[in-house]
Amino acid sequence: MVGRGAGGRGGREWRVLRDRSRLTAALVALTAGLTLAACGTPAGASLSPLPRPTDDPPAAGSFYAVPAPLAPQPPGTVIRSDRIDPDLKLPAGASAYRVIYHSETVDGADVAVSGVVVVPGGRPPSGGFPIVSWAHGTTGLADQCAPSLEGLGSISYLIPLLDRRMIVVATDYQGLGAPGGSSYLVGQSEGQNVLDAARAARALLGAAASNEVVVIGYSQGGQAALFAGQMAQSYAPELFVAGVVAVGPVASISELAPAHPSAHSDPDAAFAAMALTAWSKTYGNLAVTSVLSRSALAHSSVISSGCVNAVASTYDSLSTARIFQPGWSSDPAVVADDTVNQPGHAPIFAPVLVVQGTDDQLIPYRSTTRLVQDSLCGHQHDTVDYAPVPDASHSGALTQGASTILGWVEARLAGRPATDWCINR
Repeated sequence: MVGRGAGGRGGREWRVLRDRSRLTAALVALTAGLTLAACGTPAGASLSPLPRPTDDPPAAGSFYAVPAPLAPQPPGTVIRSDRIDPDLKLPAGASAYRVIYHSETVDGADVAVSGVVVVPGGRPPSGGFPIVSWAHGTTGLADQCAPSLEGLGSISYLIPLLDRRMIVVATDYQGLGAPGGSSYLVGQSEGQNVLDAARAARALLGAAASNEVVVIGYSQGGQAALFAGQMAQSYAPELFVAGVVAVGPVASISELAPAHPSAHSDPDAAFAAMALTAWSKTYGNLAVTSVLSRSALAHSSVISSGCVNAVASTYDSLSTARIFQPGWSSDPAVVADDTVNQPGHAPIFAPVLVVQGTDDQLIPYRSTTRLVQDSLCGHQHDTVDYAPVPDASHSGALTQGASTILGWVEARLAGRPATDWCINR
């Protein structure tokens, strides 16, 4: 492909992007510092890697409640924070915080989003600790499905990343934890939440946090990571996204359920039903009654009230003909919503690593290969490394690919050139 230098994009272009991000970050940090000082931020909070909780944090049970109406603030502004006792042993000196921060809906409205920020111990390096923004896989659509409610155990590679002196942030996504409509498989919303989580870490930690960010996402989070990469330069120009990792990314609802319902069940149909429900509420162009059957709708309350295991166990017992209306996948609204939520329609100016299990029964290997070949490699500026994991399942790609992913992240933050699978295949 024309225009790709050794190791991907030319070094000059990469340096220009990095320098531009750093300049923007400096201006944003200066403005934020003046604003925080005016608002009475605790003395020293902007310089300390161990910030104090926000004033008068509510009791744990009401932490996720936010003012209504919510006074709009720039994305990434911290609404509330509280130091937490981690549910697993962290490296010496590391600390963890729950946060609620401002983000945006697909319509540009202000929305509160929850998550966690975990900070390495010790003195930060010059320029601050780099940030890894973790995008989680499917947990559900209900408030109680927020990973931050369970602590830190769901964040893959947390301890190795902290050992490598990186801040780790993990968004819950809009509608999980803090109030707001679910953004399940809504790429734009998820991507904004992921980038704003990194912004929230910088607002919370001040000079201890760098503007260099790597995004890692798994399954639903793989879609989120790719969307974060696509929109980073326009949505969060003060962040320098040094790399994007997508593990078993969801690329289309067609991967999750058969186009032609039958008398057979499908263990992935629950995910499709959840996505259709979320899209219906997000975009307003899709009537669930036109795509889900009466039987599916009779059980639909579990989607809004239960987490993924409850939803899956409910819908796994139904044949796909008892879940979906005939022709559901060709409904114009489904096609439109699916298209807008497919990653790969825009270039990603950071290097990308896609990790995929060849024996993945949820996201087929052939689908991810097609995404990489036809979409990600189709943009002149994209530098994409594709790492199939032989015989690995959906979750196996995450565990068996750990050393590849961690090494790749370290290389990006060290400024080493990335391998471009697109020109080497």
